[in-house]
Amino acid sequence: MRVVGRGGMGVVLEAFDSRLHRNVAVKVLDPELAGDDIARQRFCREARAAASITHENVVAVHQVEKSGEGGLPYMVMQLVSGESLEGRLQRQSPLPIGEVVRIGMQAAHGLEAAHAQGLIHRDIKPGNILLESPHDRVKLTDFGLARATHDVKLTQSGFVSGTPLYMSPEQVMGQEAD
Repeated sequence: MRVVGRGGMGVVLEAFDSRLHRNVAVKVLDPELAGDDIARQRFCREARAAASITHENVVAVHQVEKSGEGGLPYMVMQLVSGESLEGRLQRQSPLPIGEVVRIGMQAAHGLEAAHAQGLIHRDIKPGNILLESPHDRVKLTDFGLARATHDVKLTQSGFVSGTPLYMSPEQVMGQEAD
């Protein structure tokens, strides 16, 4: 296995799934967070949220498990070969307008699929938009902050979730986001 990504909640590894007979990405909760019930709940919520969406512009979740009794939760996902929009922007900025429009449209289609399942992503940023090779198909990932659209209260009072540079004004002010 090799590390293909890291985040605040854990690590993403490339692995071979012998049951599915293909390479996959396995996201595992950081062992340091294993005793944190809120972190475990958030990780499992992300897995359930992402697994509920079937769309060409959203990374597919194949399986959600725990490693043994009381073990670390993990999810087995589609392995996306390519790069993040963040990586692309670091290499090539600004992007041609046609590419910006194409990426934006595909991301919007993925978000529309999430909304159709009653989910709000709440952390759209270049690092969570993957560009799958060879055709740069957009794949949305990291539904760790996703909430159901029917949740009236999206966060704890006074607590703001998301990446500040990419948050909507409503999120920054701690108001309901749609």
